[in-house]
Amino acid sequence: MKRFLFSATILLFTALQAGAQIKPDFFPEDVTTEGGELRCYCKPGIQNKSRSKGLELSYGYFGGGRFKPEDTLLTPPLTEFRNLSYLKFDLKAPVINKENFKVLLSFSYFSELYDFKRFGPDFGSTFRELNDSDLKSSSLGLILSKSLDEFHYLAFRFKLAANGNYNGLGRFFEDRYAIYKFYGIYAIKPNEDFEWGFGLAYSKSFRRNNFVPFLLFNRNFNEKWGMEAVLPANAFLRYNLGAGDILLFGVEYDSQSYRLIVPNTGLDNYDFAINHSEFLVSMRIEHQFANWIWGNFKAGYRFNFSTDFEAKAPGTTPFNVEQSNAMFFQFGFFLSPPDDLLHRH
Repeated sequence: MKRFLFSATILLFTALQAGAQIKPDFFPEDVTTEGGELRCYCKPGIQNKSRSKGLELSYGYFGGGRFKPEDTLLTPPLTEFRNLSYLKFDLKAPVINKENFKVLLSFSYFSELYDFKRFGPDFGSTFRELNDSDLKSSSLGLILSKSLDEFHYLAFRFKLAANGNYNGLGRFFEDRYAIYKFYGIYAIKPNEDFEWGFGLAYSKSFRRNNFVPFLLFNRNFNEKWGMEAVLPANAFLRYNLGAGDILLFGVEYDSQSYRLIVPNTGLDNYDFAINHSEFLVSMRIEHQFANWIWGNFKAGYRFNFSTDFEAKAPGTTPFNVEQSNAMFFQFGFFLSPPDDLLHRH
């Protein structure tokens, strides 16, 4: 419990410093909520943990606000938006499910959309394009886990994503939109109530290349209380309410990058690589409706880092802005195999 409080305090302190809108260098880019990119979807894992998701569909809603100046002078009245919403679909399917070796294929689709209330005099065409088009992220992935012995295992994840305001479902092999990701972890599990490990996350995108080490720490304190953390991405305290009900609360880091093409009549199109990063302080409940069917509801507050618009073509003017902090909620449904099936060899 003391370890969780220390980790959560460090993450929350960093979140509160988000008022400066400077993202710390030790955080990666393109890490989705709940640290899903860094978690191991394999047999290893402590008892009573939050559920692994085979198929997930969820909707999220963030409150509105203004785009305030960060390092670029903006002329009042400032651009305002009513809300930011997103839709997520995620599928993982096993292709090899042996006792000591597992392989899963994954596909995910994520789309977020701004609803603008007012456009200010600066960068109007760019904000109008955000209002008129979805920012999409489609990805294909491969997940592997290998048990080395009774107490040690390795896990790897490879992922190819296409992020941008393109038409269609995905453009995986266009360098303009492509993001390549790799995660590897070595973990130690001395018993069913404790596992820890260390790993490396690497990403290559249209913005930059990024190496980030991370630490996995999952621990049960007793039958009801436990901790789930992937540092520096997230730290959650878990309370098992009873059979089929799990409560989690804590903090997490979230980041998304997109390629944004803005039409410009008579000239070359504006071309941006944008990134928004934030800290989420939240509470989440997972509830089992039937044998395989679960639902989740999540709510909290989002502290925003700066939103960066990086120029990727001549004639495109870069700028950075600050989004207002806001409340948010998310709800969804997912399929999760029963524990006895997961542990069957």
